[in-house]
Amino acid sequence: MMRQRLQPSGWAWCFYPIVAFKLAAGLPQARADVSACKIAADQSVYLSDGFGYELNCAPSVGTLSAFMIFVDFSDQGATESSPQELHDFFLPSAADWYATASYGALELSVNADTSRFYRMSGTAVSYNFQRGLTSQLHQRYIQDALAAYNAPIPEVDVLYVVPTKNATAITYSPTYVGDVTTRAGTYVAKKAVTFGHDGYATWGSLVLNHETGHTMCIPDYYPFNGSATGLFIGGWNLMGLISGPSPDYFAWDKWRLGWLGDDQVDCVAENGETTHSLSPIEVTGGKKAVVVKHSDTEVLVAEVRSATGLDAASCATGVLLYTVSSTTETGEGPVRVLDATPGSGGCAGDRLNDATLTLDGTSSYAIPDWGIEVTVVAKNGEDYDIKVALT
Repeated sequence: MMRQRLQPSGWAWCFYPIVAFKLAAGLPQARADVSACKIAADQSVYLSDGFGYELNCAPSVGTLSAFMIFVDFSDQGATESSPQELHDFFLPSAADWYATASYGALELSVNADTSRFYRMSGTAVSYNFQRGLTSQLHQRYIQDALAAYNAPIPEVDVLYVVPTKNATAITYSPTYVGDVTTRAGTYVAKKAVTFGHDGYATWGSLVLNHETGHTMCIPDYYPFNGSATGLFIGGWNLMGLISGPSPDYFAWDKWRLGWLGDDQVDCVAENGETTHSLSPIEVTGGKKAVVVKHSDTEVLVAEVRSATGLDAASCATGVLLYTVSSTTETGEGPVRVLDATPGSGGCAGDRLNDATLTLDGTSSYAIPDWGIEVTVVAKNGEDYDIKVALT
């Protein structure tokens, strides 16, 4: 989904190139504890993919509270018999998705007024929902929805504004990342998601999970420059291609969000060879990632993907490798999957969807400029043993 880029007003487009690997002459020598691999967020980089990013993010552990209202327009009125139909389009499937992805760490709790559709003061066309939507128009849309609702809303983390399916002029589903207030200045929520026709026509309920990811300050992993959606990561995370075959979040995201404990991540920060046992990210428990620190702003991550759970439709399994940069903005490739099977043609419509290392296929991948080589040495059920060589 194409999203909004942050402007000075606090608004966002919260809608892949070959990585230029550069190895600094001196790699980190100390392998102290896992905190060495928690590269810090760069606050000057919008939705920086490092630890500690601050933008009044919605909570990712415990309860994320939301309120949902339903709207229609004089030029595109509701055709549904009740807003309940649209409520059920998103829920409980989106909430269940988070419960599974977070291993039970996050509860998405949504209260909804399904009593009626609230008529917006502007026509659907007047809000100019297109790729040039401005922050001012988006704020106007949200505040018009609150004015149409015209009733107190309990303070929540996220406001969801859901239009009738008939509102085809509300074409897509951006996230507003600034504080949400009424026109009179009354605070309502940390963030707002305004859904559009793309959810109904293309993405299904997963659009709620993608957009709510932005409210928790997770960036977009697809390119904003109009290139193929899978350029950077293929279909390995719904923060890229929402409809990809493997939509579960990366282990890096889950670690940042607090869904993985430090004891579930191995950090490599000194030269030598180390071995690690990893279990798939789709199942609860076990070691989930090996993070190799390249610099204070870049790491390599290895994790195991299986065709189970949220990734049941995956067309390839094995050890997935990707880089993370805390200085690369959303939409510019902060995460880039490394293709262990170049020239294969990929699967499920993208060349990166079979990028994994496997024991019986491509079992080793080297990044010479980073001085890193990762090798699969054993497979036990869906678990993998890997060797990491850092020079």
